[in-house]
Amino acid sequence: MSELSELVARLERQVREAEEAHRIANGLWEACEEQLDELRHISSALSELSWELDGYIADCDYSAVERAAYEIRGATDADRLLPVLRQVLLLRALRDGDTLPDPAEIESLPELPAEEAAHPVLTWEELLRDSQKELEEREASLRQIWCDEGDEADLEDALHEARTEAVQDRATRAGRHLMKLCEYIAEELCPELVTSTENGNIQEALKVLAAMDAAGKEAEPAYKVYEVALSEQYESSPSSLGAVGEHLMLFESWLGTQ
Repeated sequence: MSELSELVARLERQVREAEEAHRIANGLWEACEEQLDELRHISSALSELSWELDGYIADCDYSAVERAAYEIRGATDADRLLPVLRQVLLLRALRDGDTLPDPAEIESLPELPAEEAAHPVLTWEELLRDSQKELEEREASLRQIWCDEGDEADLEDALHEARTEAVQDRATRAGRHLMKLCEYIAEELCPELVTSTENGNIQEALKVLAAMDAAGKEAEPAYKVYEVALSEQYESSPSSLGAVGEHLMLFESWLGTQ
């Protein structure tokens, strides 16, 4: 009976140890998934922000567009995300029984070569150049249409409309550049970051995070281009800004009375 009792006791101890190991494994899995979810959420958050930006741009809501630019930067800031990435890589290694990464290896991001920073970039000079080229082509087409004697007034009206629309189009394009930035990060970089992290590919994960950080930094200068383009539109045709234009005109009138 003593041998049987010892066997039972040993089996019970093994069961308890197995249950404890299972509990620890589950805890590691849940902790790892919780941190991974924070990385996974970036994609959906930026996709939703891109959709919201479409409405802000249509309404010429420059303050909402500015807030969105700050949100893009915040969502991709490496200072915030690198600690999360480090935790995921460590938890994943513990969970899967892999060799723990060298702390020095995951302490900082690698330098990203300029050619690997493939995020969309738009400067005011580029926007103006492309817009001017399209306007010149449209003006040439209008001059061919309104080329008969007596068409001068109609031609002038058509040219004026084309120039006004070109100004408005610049503001729209500048705003939509922020949408492109959101979509690039959400559709190109976020999946790569999550996949490389899940696979424990440390160097690739760090490299993608560096690219994401660089793309997020583009949001502020992109907004500045939009701000310049919208200011140009307001000076050209305040009423084309809808409610925002009316509000600004009333504010200017009020300032004029002070």
